[in-house]
Amino acid sequence: MTSRPALVFDTDGTLLDARAAVVDAVAAGLAETYGHFGLPTPPPDRARVAGAIGLPSGSYYRSAFPPGSVPAALIDDFAAEFELRSTRAEVAALHAGATDLYPGAEQTLAALVARGHPLLLMSNAGSLYFDTVVAVHGLWRYFGRTLSLEEAARRGWARDKRGVVRRLLAGAGAAVVIGDRAHDVEAGRAAGARTVGCLYGFGGPAELAGADWRVGSLPELLELPLHRSNAG
Repeated sequence: MTSRPALVFDTDGTLLDARAAVVDAVAAGLAETYGHFGLPTPPPDRARVAGAIGLPSGSYYRSAFPPGSVPAALIDDFAAEFELRSTRAEVAALHAGATDLYPGAEQTLAALVARGHPLLLMSNAGSLYFDTVVAVHGLWRYFGRTLSLEEAARRGWARDKRGVVRRLLAGAGAAVVIGDRAHDVEAGRAAGARTVGCLYGFGGPAELAGADWRVGSLPELLELPLHRSNAG
């Protein structure tokens, strides 16, 4: 137990601005995958790619390409190759400095740590991409624990984001989950935590209507009464 609630942050769309470099990297990986299988390459649909961000990797790489553009018999192999190629492109973009944290991220995280909040980081993304984000952007400086769904599943700890949140919060007491998609809010509520919806990410006001609080920027977190207990 700690005197301040633990804060669980989602990654893409919450701390990392993935709209440009990551979406472009995934689109490039998708085009490569069509070519690898000798399939016609549809025009890039960045809205579809961005709209699928936040889904578990296994679902993401089956949702980020247009239905019907891949024969049913090839979908499993196509999704696996798509994940491999897009992850390679994403990691290259990260190492090339093509991604940024949202404005005020580092200052906000540092202030929350100074206030005594334990910080925890989660993601539905694959472990290689997630670990690269943590390393490239120095997020290890702020977060006591980090966990991707892929790692949690591999270790038998969780099968979805709800399980990841429960694993991170084991023994933590009061907590707040901070994310930009409805499943972040749902995972927090399932763990008995309060929730913050980040309106600047990939989810909109309607999607995040169930959050206890909503913010338009990361520094606004410092104005919320995050110190209150879940019952208070």
